[in-house]
Order: sequence, then structure tokens, then C-alpha cells
Amino acid sequence: MSRPFMPIRRLAATLLATAAAPALAAGDAAAPDAADPQASGTTTSQATSIIVTASRDNDRLPDQSGTLIFAGKLGDIAVMDQIPPVPSRNLRVAFADIPGLLVSEVSNGAWASLSYRGLGEPHESWNVLTLQDAVPAVPDMYSYPAGYFIPPLEMVERVEFIRGASGLLYGPQPGGAINYVMRGPRREAGVEGQARLTLGSWDARQGLASIAASDGTFAADGFIQYAEGDGPRRVNSDHEQTTARLRGHYMGETVTATLSLDYYQGRFGEPGGLSRARLEADNRDGSTARDRARLERFAPTLAIDWQAGENTQVTARAFYSRFERESWRQAGGSFGQVTPDANVLIRQLQVFDTAGIDLRLAHDFGANSQHSFTLGVLGHTSDAPVFVDKGASNADFTGSAGPLARAQRSGDTAAVFGELKLGFGDVQIVPGFRLERLRQRVVETLDLAQGSATGGAPGAPNGTLGNREDTQTVPLYGIGITWDASDTLRFVANASRAFKPLQYNDGVTFQAGIDSAGTFDASYAFTVEAGLQAEPVPPLRIDASLFRVEFENQVGFLAGPLPADPPRGAVGAGGARRQNVGSMRNQGIDLAVRLDLIGPEGIAKGENTLRLSTNLQLLDAEFTAGVADGFTPQYAPGHLLRSVLAYIGKDGSRAALTFTSVGDQEGADNNVADFFLPGYEVLDASVEWPVAGGFTIGAGVNNLLDEEYASRVRPGGGGGFDPGAPRHVFVSIGWKG
Repeated sequence: MSRPFMPIRRLAATLLATAAAPALAAGDAAAPDAADPQASGTTTSQATSIIVTASRDNDRLPDQSGTLIFAGKLGDIAVMDQIPPVPSRNLRVAFADIPGLLVSEVSNGAWASLSYRGLGEPHESWNVLTLQDAVPAVPDMYSYPAGYFIPPLEMVERVEFIRGASGLLYGPQPGGAINYVMRGPRREAGVEGQARLTLGSWDARQGLASIAASDGTFAADGFIQYAEGDGPRRVNSDHEQTTARLRGHYMGETVTATLSLDYYQGRFGEPGGLSRARLEADNRDGSTARDRARLERFAPTLAIDWQAGENTQVTARAFYSRFERESWRQAGGSFGQVTPDANVLIRQLQVFDTAGIDLRLAHDFGANSQHSFTLGVLGHTSDAPVFVDKGASNADFTGSAGPLARAQRSGDTAAVFGELKLGFGDVQIVPGFRLERLRQRVVETLDLAQGSATGGAPGAPNGTLGNREDTQTVPLYGIGITWDASDTLRFVANASRAFKPLQYNDGVTFQAGIDSAGTFDASYAFTVEAGLQAEPVPPLRIDASLFRVEFENQVGFLAGPLPADPPRGAVGAGGARRQNVGSMRNQGIDLAVRLDLIGPEGIAKGENTLRLSTNLQLLDAEFTAGVADGFTPQYAPGHLLRSVLAYIGKDGSRAALTFTSVGDQEGADNNVADFFLPGYEVLDASVEWPVAGGFTIGAGVNNLLDEEYASRVRPGGGGGFDPGAPRHVFVSIGWKG
């Protein structure tokens, strides 16, 4: 087995031991509390993120932050301090304040599966760009944007989401950009830290420790989190993860700089999917007792912010990541059924070496600096070989029976982008552009048939080896408008064009039961959205918007059974064919209401806050052309409703009751009944309470009513319905000082 990460593991172990020795954890970084950016009377900032919540409410985007312009864009923020700490990657709870962001739950917690407005399958979040502190946190933001990495939610200050195509300031993805903004750095001189231990159902254990220190100019912080458990499924649902970060900061008067080193490793059992009958009989059952997955990431980043003049700011981000995705899956499985134990293991290793540099400049001009422009360039490159080997038995993790497939993948991208913010009193007009030049290449050097599922060497060649190279120059554009009709009423409109590049796995598939079209076309989206942000009375806030998305040449899949379509073969029941499935029209409404029943801004004017926040997306989605014409796109529920009743105490106490309701969903673009996902409702509850000496105790119950449901379904061997976790509990003890 390839072990290219061994030197990195030794380096990471040394760094983690250094960070964990004090058994402390980094607390909030900025001198003012993150939940109150105006507490000091000045704008707070983050050296590690070029997205900064300032000037407006802490859970709304500012008009401008550093070299980014947000005026004329619609987005959402989930502030983590407004709910109890979220353990175990429960994104359903963490993202409850972000309207329309669909969480397709993975039972072993191995990755994030997110989608937005029905724009494609959520598996591994391929249509949403995932960032950490405004830097891509995926194997390859263009050719393999899988959401394998989720930072510890206890160390996240807030989650920021830029809706749909208006995320052009980050990249071309049509589903928008989600950014995990981490806590830190500490700006006051001194040392602080925290620690947390969490225990839960199915032998879940999680420990977090970190420390932050500063002399006011130089600062350092680090954390380490370790988590393991058996998982909700009875067989092969275990997980074991280590996540760590070390950072050094320089915070000068005009320049701030941060060097970050991130490390993550996760090992997961993959219990496989269930048929509908097996799901209804026992939602903790499994089908693949021997499938495994390993994820590993090492990512250094250098971030520099320079206030070059009174009206000029420059940011630079240089990033690199080494990402490995390794899986072992038994051959010869079928949709939703138990894979025969005698079947051999197939090992697949994907290695991603990715690097990039992002340079941006912003300048304010005009009387009272009411106008601004930003210009930026991005260079991005990746190298991503694939190795597929056949094992000699069901316990051979080395692939000793011989290689099945080899492919070399590479990509390079250069982008230039800019925006102009024109201010005319209460009106701001923001046109923008992005020009992408992409080159992608996928070359197969070996592709053999699997042969016998129970042993033996690989079989004969599968056919002509693939050799695909694509070069594209793609212009994108957008325009946004804001109008502040009054101090409590703002109108926002945005129209933007986005682009989804071809993926490395378009045209090359290594999964049993999944066929692939020989050629693919890139996809384009055009989004129009208009909305308002209102505060009719101080305790009440309303956000509402209407949207329409036209998505051309969506890449999805048609579920089997399908007849042969040369050069593609027939696809059986439970299988699928990946291809361009057609163009869609998705339209609907987003509505979010926040009411402070008791609190600083509420009717009672108390010191503590009892807050009710509710958001609803109503979605009408349909294919309008192509082979899926007339069908409903997969993972486009008619409604997505979430409500949070949260108590936020001035002493640090927190309590939350979260309700989630998801409408019926199709799991395949041709609406095959075997892939239909019925709607469901889930209730989650959690609390954290301070006791004494900086200690807190916490507890929670997820899926309080023990709803039986599934929010995702996968085709092919080992595929099927992935059941949502039954009712489970956790308790925690924390310390901060």
C-alpha cells in the first residue's frame, strides 16, 4: 500500500504534540465578542479570513469587507455562538439558519453532502465550493470540489454562505460558496484556552484541546481534536478522526499576516446502502461489512492583508494541499443488498497535489469614498493520479492480485476578476466579471475488467483507453443592486452567470454498476434573484427573496434499468448512467424570519435573549430540455423548512431546539421509483450551562422523536438508501480560561 503521507504524519505528530501539551483550547479571537462586532466602537477584523462581518448585523453580510464587495449580493450567516456547541459534524443543526441549503446526511459522517436549489446531486457537495477562512478546502476547486473536509464545528466562529452564481468572487460554481470562518487570532496580550470532552451514543468519544497566546503584535494558536465511535449502523459504521491546526500571526498597523498548517485524517467504515424493504425493516442494518475509506489532508496557507493607503487594500493568499482519498470496496455488490462475504476487495487511491495563489486589490474613490473597485487574479494547478488495484481476498487491503486501472489527471486554471461598486446615495450598483482559462487532462494508461468477484487476476482490457484534454476560456458576469429605502428596509437584486467545469470523473468511472457517457459538456447557470431585508419593529427581522435559475447541460445520472446505447452498455435496476441529462428551470422563494421574544433588542428589553428564527424555501424545479425533459431534478424538495428556538444567556448559557422539515425528493433525474425519497421531519435539542471556574456542562438529543427516514440514496454496487441516524444523545464537559 502506498504510504506517501508517512513523513507528513511524523511532522504532524510533532506539531500536534506541541499544540496539545497545555491541554487548552483557543477561545474567541477578537477583543470584541464575535457576536457583537460593534462592542468596541470599531470594526473587528480577522487576519485569517478576508470575509469579515462588520458594519451590518453580525449575521448579515457587510457591504464591503477588505477586498471583497458584498453589496448587491444575497447571502446568509450562521453564528455558532448563538447555539450550544455542535459535536459530531451535525450539519443539519449547524446550518439551520441558512435558507435552502440542503443537507444530505451521511450516516458515517465521512464528508459533507450539500446542495442548493436543486442544482445537482449533493453527494460530496460537488456543486458548492467549500472554503475555510476564504481558502479552498477541497481536493481541487475546479475538477474535484468534493467536500471531504469539515472543520471541528466547536472551533468555527460562523458559517457564511454566498448564494448561487453571485459567488463569482470565489469561483465559477453555480451552487454558491460556503465558508467556515475559524475562531482567532487572539488580539489582546495574554494567553487563553479551552478544552472539551464529549461522550455519546454508540460509544462516541470526542476530545478537543487548544491554546491561543498573543503579545498584541505577534500571536499564535493551535488546536487538536480527536473523535471516534461505532456509528449508528450495527456493522462497519465506525469512524476515527484527527483534526489539527497551528497558526502564527503578525498583526501590524498596516499589515497582518498568518501562516497556517492544517492536518486532517479520517478512517471510516462504509456500511453500504439499503433497499427500501430493508430500510423499513431495520434502519440500522448494513450491506457492506468490509468496505472502508481513508481521507487525509495536509494544507499550509499564507495569508497577507496590507492596508496600502487610506483608500487602498491588498490581500494575498497562497495555498497548497496534499489530499488523499483511499477506499476499499468489495467487488460484485448490488443495490441495497448484502454483498457476499467471499467477494474480494477493490482498492482505489486518489492523490491530489493542488496549489494556488489569489491576489486582490480594492480601492475606494470619489467624494466621501462612495465608490469602490476590486481587481483580482487567481492561479490554480493540480495533479491527481488514480490507482485501482484488485485484492486477492476479502481481507487483502494491498491489492496484491494486480492493477485494474491507472489514470493520470491534471489541471491548470488562470482567472481574472473584478467588481465596481458605484454609490449614489441610498443606491449601490455593482457590476462584476470573471474570466476563466481552464485546461484539464485525463489520460488512462490501464483499464482492465474486474474479472471474478471472488478472486483471480484482473480480466481482459475494457476497451479503448481514455485520453481527454479540454481547454476552455469562459467569460462570466454579474450585476447587483441595493437600495436602502430606509434605515430598516433594504432591497437587493442580483443577476449572475456561473459555470460548472467538467470534473475529473466525467467520462471515467470506477464504481460497479455505474456506466458513464463517453463525452460530457460543461454546465452553465444564470440566476436572477430579488429580495428585501426589513426590520419593521426592533424585535422582528424579515428576509425574503424570489429567485429563478436556468441551468444548462446539467451533469447527473439516469437510474436503471436502461437499454444499451452504444458505445454504452445496458444498465440494470439499481444502477445508473452518468451523463448530461438536460437543462432545468428552478424557481422559488426564500423566506427567513427572526423574532426576539426576550432579549436586548426584544420587547422585554431583558439582558438574556430568547430567539425564534425560521426559514423556508419553496422550490419548483423541472427539466425543460434533454433526455430528462419533464422530470423533476434530483434532490429538489418542494419545501425545506427549519426553525430554531434558542436561548442565549449573558453568562454563556445556551439552549436550542431545532426543527427540520424536508419535502419529497427524487433520487434520480429520470424519477425512477426505486430512488424516491419521502419527506421527513426531525427535531434536535441541546443545552450548555456554565457551572463554576470556567467549566460548563452540556447535553443534547438528536432526532428527539426517533424519526425513521433517509435523506440520500446512491446507485450501483454497495449503493442504496443511507438511513438517517436514529435518536441518540451526547453529554459534554468544557473548560475555558
